[in-house]
Amino acid sequence: MAGPTDLGFVHGLRTVPRALTLLSELPKVLRLLTIPLVLTAVLDAAAFYLCYDWLHSRLVEALPAAGMWDILRGVLSLLLGVLIVFALAYTFGLVYLNLCELVVDSVSEAVEEKQLGQVLPAPASGSLFRGVARSLLQSVILAGVGVLTLFIGLIPAVGPIVAVLLSITVLGYGFFAISAGRRAKSLAARWALARAHLRAVMGLGVPVFVANFIPLGNLLCLPVFVVAGTLLFLDIEAKGKDEMDRRSIGSSQPS
Repeated sequence: MAGPTDLGFVHGLRTVPRALTLLSELPKVLRLLTIPLVLTAVLDAAAFYLCYDWLHSRLVEALPAAGMWDILRGVLSLLLGVLIVFALAYTFGLVYLNLCELVVDSVSEAVEEKQLGQVLPAPASGSLFRGVARSLLQSVILAGVGVLTLFIGLIPAVGPIVAVLLSITVLGYGFFAISAGRRAKSLAARWALARAHLRAVMGLGVPVFVANFIPLGNLLCLPVFVVAGTLLFLDIEAKGKDEMDRRSIGSSQPS
């Protein structure tokens, strides 16, 4: 059952069109994200080339080059390429957030300043490095969850359903946690926030999951999801503060 502070699934979905509107007002954010997008795309292309070349070589060695075997080899080569694309698509967003942590943090900061209407103080260097270290540890954990998801998907009937739901949650959380990383919140605090608003996090994760399997869609949509995750984090913090204020006012009222 959702907690009393849960923003809801639809709220998570709505952060994406809100992010599109906000990006149109912050062109510098798109320019800032050009370098990490290109870097991630180059690394992804290199990973595809190396993986496909190695696996295709093994396939050629295993199958003889004659008659129907040539057709089978061609079909298997095509399926192999599709499989690698899907595997890389799943990890694309996480690789992007990992390799471009500091740039993404700057984007998150610009969005927060736009939304709050004030210039936020820069975090101390020690706090910044601790935040980056926590984010790297978080990425390792999420990668482990991703591997677990692949095995869960092999379970007949319910496995694929559970795997999709888990993937949606992981992807939504990855973008939601960007602002939390810049503010150097602990992993436990990040997860507590996400768990209290799990439906909203999954709402954000749905378009991320879908975009990951659209050719070039994952590349073009990443800036939108970065902004959407930041908006969701700000909404959750604002709602938490409002509820604390209401409790404070309620406790101060005479009985």
